[in-house]
Amino acid sequence: MATQTPEPKTWNQHAADVLAIMFVFFVLLFAMQGVILDFVKWITPIITPDWDELSRRDQRVALKEGIFGGTFQWLKVYVFSKTGLQLGVPLMLSFMVIVLAEAGRGRMRLLNIFLAAAALVIFGYWTITVAYRDSQLIPTARAFDYLFVVLGTALTLFLSRRYFGWFITGFALFWIFYLFAKGYFPEFIPVFGEGAYNESPRKNMVAVTREMWLYTGGLFGAPLQVVTRNVLVFIIFGAILMSSGAGGLLMKVANNITGRFVGGAAHGAVTSSALFGTLSGAAISNVVSTGMLTIPVIKRAGFKPSFAGAVEAAASTGGQVVPPVMGVVAFFVASEVGVAYNIIMVAAIFPAIFYYFGVFLTVYFEARKQGIGPLPKEMIERMSRIDWMQSLVFVVPLTVLTYYLFTQPSISRAGFYGVVAAFATSFILFRNFRSWKAIYGALALAGKMSAQIIIIVALIGLIVGLLTYSGFAGRLALFITEVSSGAPLFAVLVVVAFGAIVLGMGLPPGATYFIIVIALSSGIETVNVAPLTLHLFVVFFAVMSTVTPPVALAAFAAAPIAGADPMRTGMQASRLAVVGFIIPFVFVYHPALLYKLQGAMGLIDSGKTNPALVDPVTLTFIDLGWVLLALVVGITMITSALIGFEKNRLFTWERVLRLIAGFAVLVPNFAIALPALGLAVALFVGHRFVGGTPSAIDTAKA
Repeated sequence: MATQTPEPKTWNQHAADVLAIMFVFFVLLFAMQGVILDFVKWITPIITPDWDELSRRDQRVALKEGIFGGTFQWLKVYVFSKTGLQLGVPLMLSFMVIVLAEAGRGRMRLLNIFLAAAALVIFGYWTITVAYRDSQLIPTARAFDYLFVVLGTALTLFLSRRYFGWFITGFALFWIFYLFAKGYFPEFIPVFGEGAYNESPRKNMVAVTREMWLYTGGLFGAPLQVVTRNVLVFIIFGAILMSSGAGGLLMKVANNITGRFVGGAAHGAVTSSALFGTLSGAAISNVVSTGMLTIPVIKRAGFKPSFAGAVEAAASTGGQVVPPVMGVVAFFVASEVGVAYNIIMVAAIFPAIFYYFGVFLTVYFEARKQGIGPLPKEMIERMSRIDWMQSLVFVVPLTVLTYYLFTQPSISRAGFYGVVAAFATSFILFRNFRSWKAIYGALALAGKMSAQIIIIVALIGLIVGLLTYSGFAGRLALFITEVSSGAPLFAVLVVVAFGAIVLGMGLPPGATYFIIVIALSSGIETVNVAPLTLHLFVVFFAVMSTVTPPVALAAFAAAPIAGADPMRTGMQASRLAVVGFIIPFVFVYHPALLYKLQGAMGLIDSGKTNPALVDPVTLTFIDLGWVLLALVVGITMITSALIGFEKNRLFTWERVLRLIAGFAVLVPNFAIALPALGLAVALFVGHRFVGGTPSAIDTAKA
């Protein structure tokens, strides 16, 4: 059967590629500000005659007014410092790239061209006017501003509906409606009606135009600001590595690492998704990218289709909490809490390890239950010398990225060096990458991936702005503060977790995070938990919502690939990811899990109070050692109880006692935890003698 050749690209798709590449270079230009400055400081003394003989004043003048220094100063004044350029250009290019990349014909192509032209006019106008008035203190709205704020919002809603579905779009539409109708809600409805006051549509429109268009709010608010400054360069980093041709190599490496374990095919998927997650930090794209390779292998090994899809969904979801690239939401945390990103990276190390430890054990026990052994030797491709060399495409860029994230404060500079390392290693190690066509495709892919992120982030900013300017956020924060006052900490955490999961079923983790944080904004002190701890608690549950039915987005993305029922896949995925629902409670009650390693690495100055963190001087290595031991024991007990299998099939009474021991050992009270540890050991040892049905794997060996 002849292979079907892909249709040639249309002119608008070529235009989308060119704009996407322009977008990438624009992002890299802003990311390399520090690199340019370092170059100026290095080259100026070399090209300046008698540099050492100049006075310090003359040297400073040469650095600022020389050919290189003067160029940098011009860029600094007219490009880097312009808010309009930094926010408006990415938004404008993203909208144009997304719609022009569509392969529509006839009326659909005309519609896409019209939408691209509308984005150019609307956001081009905003970019120019904001850049022009940067020096003005109080901007004044013109007629075009009132028109374009409506058109810009409508365009964002339309594209969000087209590419991300009705749920988040409808959510945004509700808050637009609420802004203008809040005064008509009955007073007896808490938060929505109680305390809300009626304002005329004209007054609301003036306020919206001022706060969400003239100023950098709404579409141009904190989410977009964080993403354009710090996140996009990491999207480019991951896109280049994905385009290098390393996908097949990633699966080969994973199978060589884990293929010899019981259930090796599924372990390979977990490992490859974890590695891929360090590059992408996005669950659904992780599922789609690695799932096409891993899910068929898992099914061939003997696992049910729903379980195969669930393994990929759970493994890909964990990628959003794996350092160094932890997804967009981790950068939001750094911005909101006001701490360095490397502190968040280190805080996530142990939670990420134990999340995947839980997934690994769940797969292992399920494999024993189903009688599925390691991958056959013929299915584990041997790593050749070239393969080992090419595997450096993961090691070198991640090492460079991590080094610069730890050794200097600029996130964007670290990302830039990571991009350079990714490009260089891909070019050197992969022959297929050494062509203009491959480089062109990699840059175009990076720009398109960045554009997709920008659209959803702009909508998140719109929702956050509406929540704030309608007064709902303030009333909700006050309501939660009143309700939680005097309530047990555990009850408050359960409410926060439930809210994050429910919101996250239809919203991306970034939107869920912002809404929950806004709700807790004035109540964080009453919760009596360090702000960073509470923010990471919200992040974990926002991320876990992607594998929580009834709307488990990551599982739903994996189900069609596996040929499985989406709901059954979602249920399986939530069971595989159960540790992700437990760990946030553990690090709230055992802060050593987040902070002791940071203290040992010198990232947090012991004794110097930072209200956002827990001082590591108040924690000991005994605290850390105990929580690590408790997690190993607790996760083993809980996962085996949920599967109903360990070495042999578990009796019902064993499963019940294992659940009790597993949760009790994590309780921050030694009077409960130590007996639970003893019970867990007794159950583990006793299981070898109680005579449950053995695994088919052991029977076959006998």
